[in-house]
Amino acid sequence: MDTKSALLILTLMLTTVAASSALAEELAGTWTLNIDTPRGVQHPTLVVNRNSDTYSGTYNSMRGPIEIETISFDGTSFAFPLVISVPIGDIEVNYRGTIAGDQMTGSVQNPRGEVPFTGTRTDP
Repeated sequence: MDTKSALLILTLMLTTVAASSALAEELAGTWTLNIDTPRGVQHPTLVVNRNSDTYSGTYNSMRGPIEIETISFDGTSFAFPLVISVPIGDIEVNYRGTIAGDQMTGSVQNPRGEVPFTGTRTDP
């Protein structure tokens, strides 16, 4: 193999690694969510942290912060469960969505059904 071919192959390999790393880093950051609930539009924040290949975070709403131990992420799609304490007890909800740059869309599954949400990254 000549030098030019070897450099071309090395460049392609590095470009592929950089592109896959950029996708994996895309979820980390602070997101402001918009959730249209029966009680009006809510605007919680979601802070996503990356530690190597795993994600965790904090969900901040009017009920205070909730730690998220694990957020699954495959490059564009994410999901995580939350347990929210309300006056009548604890409610488990499940977030599922996709991201594209600094925008996210998805749904929140709760005991009464599903509610759509959108989000915008406010801090990388």
